[in-house]
Amino acid sequence: MSAARARASLLLLATSFLLVVLAGQYAGDSIMGAQSSTATVAAVGRASTSYLTGIRTYAAAVLWNRIEPLLHGYYDGVPLTEQRYMLSTIALVEWLSPSFAPAYYVGPWILIRNDKVAEGMAMAKAGVEQAPDSGMCRQSYAQLLVLESKDLRGAVVQATAALGPGIVWADATEQVNAYASLEQIFRQAGETAQADFVKSEIDRIDASIENSSTEDVHDHNGDGVSDH
Repeated sequence: MSAARARASLLLLATSFLLVVLAGQYAGDSIMGAQSSTATVAAVGRASTSYLTGIRTYAAAVLWNRIEPLLHGYYDGVPLTEQRYMLSTIALVEWLSPSFAPAYYVGPWILIRNDKVAEGMAMAKAGVEQAPDSGMCRQSYAQLLVLESKDLRGAVVQATAALGPGIVWADATEQVNAYASLEQIFRQAGETAQADFVKSEIDRIDASIENSSTEDVHDHNGDGVSDH
């Protein structure tokens, strides 16, 4: 089966499933004795919102999985200034799943490297609003506040939030790379105690993984030097 036919079949299956679920929701509310058409409309609305949200989240994940291998190598391959073609897909992923953190991490850097600083900063800010538990969104926004807005105090707020207990990281390597950036932000702001704490965490996490934190560097501007 071709990829196009497979996608069409998947969409048809998802649509059919949604219709069955909506019919079941309607029947269930009827059995429970819904007193008016208003109750039925509300029931259908609840069901459709729930299941359409699931379908949209799934679609966002599928789209991201198609472009993520390209983006994951953006440090070594095409410079960010030449990756404008990714923005339409990134925007679609954000629309489909507003809390999908990776899109907010990558998109702002592409925009800013293409002289769209205001748009990039707005996307980075939206990332911490939509995905407040994402460590990478917090770290990226903090870094951009220093580099682009010269807002060191605002960066410290985001860096501190990135150390919170509810913060999520993809893996230990991602976390230790991000912490290197956070340490520098704290030191630049004169927050020595926080910087020392982050440094101790870097050492602890780095000792727990096979790869050193220096082996997976992030060079967003393509100058050959790790940005964090």
